Amino acid sequence: MIQKMRKVQIIGPRGCLDDCIKALHDAAVVHIESVEAGPQEPFFSRLPMEREKLSEKSYLDKAAERLRNLLALLEPPPSYRTLRVGGGEIRKILDDITPVEERIKLLHARKDELTEELNTVNRYERLLAGFAPIVSRLGGLKNFDIIGLTIEKTREDIAKIIEAEINRITGGSYQLYAKDLDESSIGIVLTYPRQHEPEVRYLLSGKAINEVRLPDEYADMTLINALKQMGRRRGELPRLMEGVEGELNRIANDWYGVMAGLLRAVEDSIDEIGVLTYAAQTRFAFVIEGWVPVDVFEPFKERFLTLFGDRVLVRELEVEEREVQNIPVSIKNPWFLRPFEVFLGALPPPKYGSVDPTLYVALFFPAFWGLIVGDIGYGAVIFGLSLYLRKRFRANNTFRDIFTVLAVSSVAAVFFGFLFGEFFGDLGEKLGILHPLLINRVEALQTLIVLTMGIGIGHVLLGIIIGAVNHLLKGRAKEAVAKIAYLALVVSFLVILGIMFEYLPKGLLTPGAIVLIISFILLTVFEGVLGPLEFVKAIGNIVSYVRLMAVGTASVVMALVANQIGGLSENLVVGIIVAGLIHTLNLMLSVLSPSIQSMRLHYVEFFSKFYEAGGRRYTPFKKR
Repeated sequence: MIQKMRKVQIIGPRGCLDDCIKALHDAAVVHIESVEAGPQEPFFSRLPMEREKLSEKSYLDKAAERLRNLLALLEPPPSYRTLRVGGGEIRKILDDITPVEERIKLLHARKDELTEELNTVNRYERLLAGFAPIVSRLGGLKNFDIIGLTIEKTREDIAKIIEAEINRITGGSYQLYAKDLDESSIGIVLTYPRQHEPEVRYLLSGKAINEVRLPDEYADMTLINALKQMGRRRGELPRLMEGVEGELNRIANDWYGVMAGLLRAVEDSIDEIGVLTYAAQTRFAFVIEGWVPVDVFEPFKERFLTLFGDRVLVRELEVEEREVQNIPVSIKNPWFLRPFEVFLGALPPPKYGSVDPTLYVALFFPAFWGLIVGDIGYGAVIFGLSLYLRKRFRANNTFRDIFTVLAVSSVAAVFFGFLFGEFFGDLGEKLGILHPLLINRVEALQTLIVLTMGIGIGHVLLGIIIGAVNHLLKGRAKEAVAKIAYLALVVSFLVILGIMFEYLPKGLLTPGAIVLIISFILLTVFEGVLGPLEFVKAIGNIVSYVRLMAVGTASVVMALVANQIGGLSENLVVGIIVAGLIHTLNLMLSVLSPSIQSMRLHYVEFFSKFYEAGGRRYTPFKKR
C-alpha cells in the first residue's frame, strides 16, 4: 500500500548543521526537498556554500574518481568484505593506499607492454613460419644482407623483375628464395653482398613490394636473430603475463574490499555536502525540509530530541494543496505481497494518494497463470525450478521476486491441473490415475470461452469500481460520478447482451435499457466524446480475456501431441525421448507465454481503469 507521508521541518543553530546532516544520514528516513526561499518565505534565504566545503567537495570528487579508476583496474575477488569507513578516516586510508595505487598502475603498464609485445610477435607469426626454414640455412653467410619481402599474388610477375634487376646490380652474386605464405601473398628472402645495399634498397621501394620491417625492439638485430628472439619471447610472454595477473589478483584480495568501502564513504561524504544545496538559512539558524512516512515520524523526532535536546527543533508542517502532487510515494506491503511489487518496476510510480495495485496482482496473476498452464506435471517442474533459481539468485532482489512469483503461480497451476485432470497432458488419464474433476479443456471450448469472459467481466468491473472509490475518497465528485456512470453503462450493456443470449430473464430488458441510456448520457456529459470511446474499449478489454482459454488450450494440445508422437514409436526409449523433448519445449512456452498474457491483462485491461501514474519515488537520504 502507499504510505501516508508527513512533511517535516528541521531548524537549528548553524553550528549544529554538520552534526544534524550526519544524523539525518544515519536515520535514513527523510526524503529531503529544497527549502523555498523567496516572496513566500521572506525570512528564508539560500544557504551559501562555504569555501572550506567547496574545497572539501573538490577533494572528495577527485578521491571518488581515483577510487573508481582503481577498482576498474582490479578484478573483483570471488568473495570479499566491504570495509566500513567513517568520514574521519577517509584521508588516512587514502594515504595508505597510495603505494598500492602506484603498484597497480605499474603492473597494468607492464601488462599493457607485454600484451602489445605479444600482439606484435603474433602479427609476425605467419612470416616467421614462412621465412624461418630459409633464413636458418643462410645463417652462416658473412658480409651478406638478408631482406624479407612480401608480394601480392596478383603481382607475382614483379618477382621476376626483381630477380633480373638484382642479378644486374650484384653481377649474379645473390640468392633469392620464394614461398607461398597464404592464399594472397608470396614471401621472398633475398641475400646479396652488403656493398650493394643502397642500390637494392632503392630498387625495393616500389608500392607493390612490402619489406618485412622488424618492430622497434628488434630493429638492431639481424633478421635471423630477430626471428629467434621472437620465437623465444612467444613462449615467455604468456608466463610473464600470468605473473602480472597473479600479483594483481593478490592485491585485489587484500585491497578490493577496502577500496570499495572507502569509495562508499567518500560518496556518502559528497552526499552530505550536497544536502547543503537543499537547505536554507535565517539570520542565525539553518532550515531543512523533507518528507517521512507517518509510522516513522515519531521515532525520528524522538531520535533528534535524544541527540540534540532543545537545540534542534523537528516539527510537522501543514501540506498545502499545491504540494500534494509532489509528495513522494513510498510503497510498503506485508512480506507475502512484497515479491509482487516487481510488476510495478515496469511502470512509473503511482501518484500519492492513488491505489497501489500490488494486492490485486498477488490475487489475480497466479490465478490467471495457473488457469493457462493447468497441468500438475508442468506446475510441479516449474515449482521446483523456481525454488532452485530463487535460491541461486537470492542476492538479486528482482530475480528473487520473479522466481517467488513463479513458484506461487505454479502452485495454482497444480491446483487447476487437478480440476482439469491433466498431468503432462493426458498422461495421467492414460495411466488411470487422474480424471477431469471440472472440465476437459480440449472438449469444453465453449464452456471455457464463457468462463474466461466471465473472469474478464469481473476483473474489468473491479478495476472501474476501484477507480470510482479512489475518486470518492479523494473528494473528486465529478470524476467519481463519471466512473459510476461508466460502470453502469458497461453493466447495463452486459445485462442486455445476457438477455439476448438467454442467460438472463427478459424481464430485465426494460430496466437495463433505461440504465444504459441514462448512463450513456451522463458519461458523455462528464467525459465528452472520450466517454463512449472508453466504453467501447472496456468491451474490447473484456473480450481480451478469452486469451486465457486460447493460450491454455494451445498448451494442452501440444502436450497431447507430445504423448501421441511418443506413443507411435515402437521403441519405448525413443518414444520417451521424443515426447520428453516436445514436453520440454512446451514447458518453456508454459513459463513465457502465460506470464506475458497475464501481465498484459493486468497492465492494459485492469490497470487502465484506475492506475494513476506520475508519482515521485520516495528516496530517503541514506548511506550507500
